[in-house]
Amino acid sequence: MEESKDLKKLNLNRKKTLLLGTISNYGATFISIIVGLISVPIGLNYFGPILYGIWIIIGSILAYLRISDFGISLSTLTLISQTPKPSHQRIILRRSLGLFLVISICSISIIFIINYLFPGWGNILGKIPSNLQEEAIRATFWIGILTLVQLPLNTFLSAFSGLQQVYWNRIYGIFCSISALIALIMTILVRGNLVHLAIFTGLGSLLVKIISGIHLFIANPKIRPRFTEKVIDAPSTSYLFTSGIRFLILQIAVLIIWNTDNLVISHYLGPKMVTSYAVTFKLFSMGITVTNAVTQVLWPMYGQALGLGDWKWIKKTYNRCVSILVIIGGLIWIGGIIFSKIIINLWVGPIGYGGLTVVFALGGYAYLSSFGGSNASLINGLNPKNIVVVFGLIEAAINLGISLILVRPLGIGGVALGTLIASLAINSWFGPLYIQRQTKKKVSLKIQPILKHTFFIVIPGVIFAIIINLYLFNELIQIILGVAIIVLYLILSWKIMPVDLKSFSKNIFIEVYNHSKTFLVRNNKGYQI
Repeated sequence: MEESKDLKKLNLNRKKTLLLGTISNYGATFISIIVGLISVPIGLNYFGPILYGIWIIIGSILAYLRISDFGISLSTLTLISQTPKPSHQRIILRRSLGLFLVISICSISIIFIINYLFPGWGNILGKIPSNLQEEAIRATFWIGILTLVQLPLNTFLSAFSGLQQVYWNRIYGIFCSISALIALIMTILVRGNLVHLAIFTGLGSLLVKIISGIHLFIANPKIRPRFTEKVIDAPSTSYLFTSGIRFLILQIAVLIIWNTDNLVISHYLGPKMVTSYAVTFKLFSMGITVTNAVTQVLWPMYGQALGLGDWKWIKKTYNRCVSILVIIGGLIWIGGIIFSKIIINLWVGPIGYGGLTVVFALGGYAYLSSFGGSNASLINGLNPKNIVVVFGLIEAAINLGISLILVRPLGIGGVALGTLIASLAINSWFGPLYIQRQTKKKVSLKIQPILKHTFFIVIPGVIFAIIINLYLFNELIQIILGVAIIVLYLILSWKIMPVDLKSFSKNIFIEVYNHSKTFLVRNNKGYQI
C-alpha cells in the first residue's frame, strides 16, 4: 500500500514536471518567435543585408566559443538529475563552478593573447568588405569576452534543469531573448554599430544569468555549495570533466550542423547570401524548438527515472514522445514548403527567402529532428557513450563535406541539402538501435506506426506541397489549398494514431486546459499557485 502511494506521488510529480516544463518551453518558444519576428526586420532594416549578415556570422563564431565549457553544463544537468541526494548535488554544483572558473579565466587570457599577436584573425569571418572588417573584429572580440565571463553562471541554469525545474531554465531563456531585443533597440537609439550591439547583448545576458544564480540559491537552499563539505562517493571532478567531454563533442557536431553553414556561405558566396539562408533557417528553427520544448523537459526526467530503475515509464514515455513529435515534424515540413515564402516576404521581404530547395531541405531536416531529438533526449538522459559521439561527428562530417561540394553548383540550396542528407544518413536509424542495445532491449521503439505515417501521409503531403509551390502563383489559392492539405494531414495522422496514444493525447489537452483554468481562477481570487 505504501509503495502504491509512493508510485502515485511519483507519477503525479512527473506529470506536474512535464506539464510545467512543456508549458514554459512553449511559452519560451512563443516569446522567442515574437522576438524574432520583431528583431529580424528591425535589425535588417537598420544595418542592411551585409552588416546584418556579418552579425549572423559573428553569432555562428560565438556559438563555437560557447563550447569552451567542455560540455560541463550538460554533464552537470545529467548528474544532478540522476542523484536524489542533496549532498551529491551540492558537490556536483561546487565542482562544476570550480571547473568553469578556471576555464573562463584561461579562455579569456587566450582571447587577449590571440587578439594581440594575430590582429588579422578576423579572416575567419569570411569575405567581409574591407571597410567593415575592423567593426566586425571588434564586435566579435567584445561579445566573445562577455560570453566567456558568463561561463560559470551557465551552471545555474543546468542546476535548475537537473532539479526537475526546467521551467525556470526556459523562463530565464525568455529573459535572455528579451534582453537581446532590448540591446538591439538601445543600439538603434544611440545610433550605434555592431560593437555597441555586441556589448549591449553581452551585458544583458550576463545580468539575466546573475539573477538566475541568486534565484537558484534562494529557492533551493539545499543545493548551496558548502566549501568544507566532503562526500566520498560523489562524482569526482575528473568524472564530471570526462563526462562533459562526450557532451562537448556532441555539441561540436551540432554546432557544425547549425552554424558552419553560415561560414561556408560567407566564404564562398559572401555575407549577403548568409542573410537569405539564415532568415529561412530561423523560420524552420522556430519549428524545431516546438519539438525541442518537449524533449528538453524529458531529458532530466529520463535521468531521474534511470536512477530509480523505472524502465516501464521510460519505454512508455519514449514511444509516446516519438509518435507525437513526428506528427508535428511533418506539419513543419509540409507547412514550411507551402507557406514559408509568403511568411518571409511579409516578415522581412524577398531578401530573406532562400528558395524552394532550401525550404524543402530545411523542412526535411526539421522532420528528422523531431524524430532524432526524441531519441537524443533519452540518450542524453542515459549519459551517452563514446559510440554516440562517433556517430555525431560522422553526421557533422557528412554535412560539412556535402555542403562544400554542393555550395558552388547549387548555392545556398546545396548547403541546405548537405544538412538534410547528413541527418537522413544518421538520425533515421542510429538512435533507436543504440537505445535498444544500451538498455538491453528494456526500451525499444515501435517503428511500424512511424514508417506508416512517414510513407503514407508525410511524403505524399510533401509532394503536394511542392506542386503547389511550383505551379500555383496566386497566393490566395496557395493559402486555401495549403490549409486544406494541412487539415487533411492532421485528420489522417489522427486516424492512424494508436488508440492508447489518442487517449493519452486527449488527457494531455484536458490537463493543460484544467491547469490553465485553475491558474486563472486562483490568480483572479488573488491566490498564488
